[in-house]
Amino acid sequence: MRILVSLALVLCASVSGLSQTKSVNLELLGSSGMAGVNFDSRFSGNSGFGYSVGLGYGYSNGGVDLPETKGNDGISHEVGIPVEVNYLFGQKNSHFVLGAGAYAGAHINEAQSKPQFAYSFFGDVAYRYQKPTGFTFAVGIKPNIRRVFWPYITLGYSF
Repeated sequence: MRILVSLALVLCASVSGLSQTKSVNLELLGSSGMAGVNFDSRFSGNSGFGYSVGLGYGYSNGGVDLPETKGNDGISHEVGIPVEVNYLFGQKNSHFVLGAGAYAGAHINEAQSKPQFAYSFFGDVAYRYQKPTGFTFAVGIKPNIRRVFWPYITLGYSF
């Protein structure tokens, strides 16, 4: 988990001086769990390669789809950090997104006293509407290594 956070901070710092589109997004479902907040940035301009780092929260009434938490019953909470590298295809405001990332977090089952570390790797296939400044919107799926397809939607603001 420390490695992912350190990698995300180094990545953010290394591109902070470049001219690129950045956005802050609310993600519903997807790799964030039930809800999350993500910071997304292009390495240059409003398309091409970029990254996303976030903080997510999930809740379930039964087992979850992460490999380390199979077999847990009861109410579960999960707080974690999704980190993704992606590529936006498209020239203007409409983009096709392809990406890959990792999710690491703490899974807490109310029936157990100690939290478990959980992780998963995922892909990202989506449509994104994003102006260089203003409203941004995305809808897509994030399939993970357990063959679970996490549908998602994001709403946000780019600057």
